[in-house]
Amino acid sequence: MKNINFKIYTLGCKVNQYDSLALSGLLMQQGYKEQKYKEKDLNLIIVNSCAVTHSAISKSRKVLKAFKKENPRARLVLMGCWPQTHNLKENLADLILGVGNLEKVVLEINKLFNIKNQVISKVDLVNANKTRYFIKVQDGCNQFCSYCIIPYSRGRLKSRKELEIIAEAQKAISLGYKEIVLTGIHLGLYGKDLKTKNLNLLKLLKELNNIKGRFRIRLSSIEVNEISDDIIAFIAKKDSKICPHLHISLQSGSNKILKLMNRPYTKEEFKKVVNKLRIKMPDIAISTDIIVGFPSETEKDFLETMSFSKKIGFSKIHVFSFSAHKKTSAYNFPKQVNGKTIKNRSKRLRDLNRELKNNYYQKMKDKKLEIVVERVDNNYAYGYSQYYFICKINIKKINSQVQGKRLLGKLISSF
Repeated sequence: MKNINFKIYTLGCKVNQYDSLALSGLLMQQGYKEQKYKEKDLNLIIVNSCAVTHSAISKSRKVLKAFKKENPRARLVLMGCWPQTHNLKENLADLILGVGNLEKVVLEINKLFNIKNQVISKVDLVNANKTRYFIKVQDGCNQFCSYCIIPYSRGRLKSRKELEIIAEAQKAISLGYKEIVLTGIHLGLYGKDLKTKNLNLLKLLKELNNIKGRFRIRLSSIEVNEISDDIIAFIAKKDSKICPHLHISLQSGSNKILKLMNRPYTKEEFKKVVNKLRIKMPDIAISTDIIVGFPSETEKDFLETMSFSKKIGFSKIHVFSFSAHKKTSAYNFPKQVNGKTIKNRSKRLRDLNRELKNNYYQKMKDKKLEIVVERVDNNYAYGYSQYYFICKINIKKINSQVQGKRLLGKLISSF
């Protein structure tokens, strides 16, 4: 094969990131050459898009135009959730695909370059660095929240086989990865669609925990109603390798809005689970997602969300400004909130996020933290702590060859 240089630009969630890494491995297996940094002289550009908000779609469009301008001779491929959920008739790219079968994506790309179909083997590992390894354990969602397009783009729940996941994790650990991150669209329902008896997220965590080696396991996200007492007890065990950090989407602190969103819990139920977690693990980091400006959200509802967020004491809040999709029921809801109000409320919530983050960092300042080193600069190492914030530690008295290692140190500053 002649040299075909490619670059993949990924927008959106960790599932998209995993898919891009897997696609990169398949393409390199075929003889394509990846260029991660140099954006000129490319033959192939792939944009793996997101459609969770209108701004994500807009960003995908801008990225395509920018790459096209800089590399006019390159072949463009648009894939991901945007083309999956929208009937794109525009001349945006040479090849437009959705989500799903990555082997098929490779075959279609081969056709673009008049390459005869070659054997496509499964890629064992699909990660970009040697520090934190991402494993997609399931895809799809059955929940159908009124604002969410993911069930339409990713389909219903689809879990991977347990042995396949464990084998991938074992190989990553044997190659030196120090953190295994479990990703999925609806992680808490892992195994529910398979016919294997008693297979669920807790069983998978136990099997992964039993793998020999010094590493840790992180859950990328989980729904509050799927955090059982057994899961809490297992994470809190002394010999547990599960990080004391959970990303639990709240979306709103108003029960009225939660009901309109079709979220399967109340704020009281959310707080009850958080209390259980903190009884077992007082320092646990709990990050969240909150949508601002959902239809019918009044100032009173928003202030409820602000107040509730303070009570919970989140370690981080991801703030999303509401934008309706035509395929979701919320698109036609009455009492849509105007853009100016959404912008104002989003700013206030982001201000609160900075306050809560700082409160949590101050709490952790005198504690010994374990970081997986991702970068070394002079006498300092940078990486994620077990509580999922990037921190900086002094390594002046330590051998500087520490990238990919797990180090203990006190927090100098956080990001």
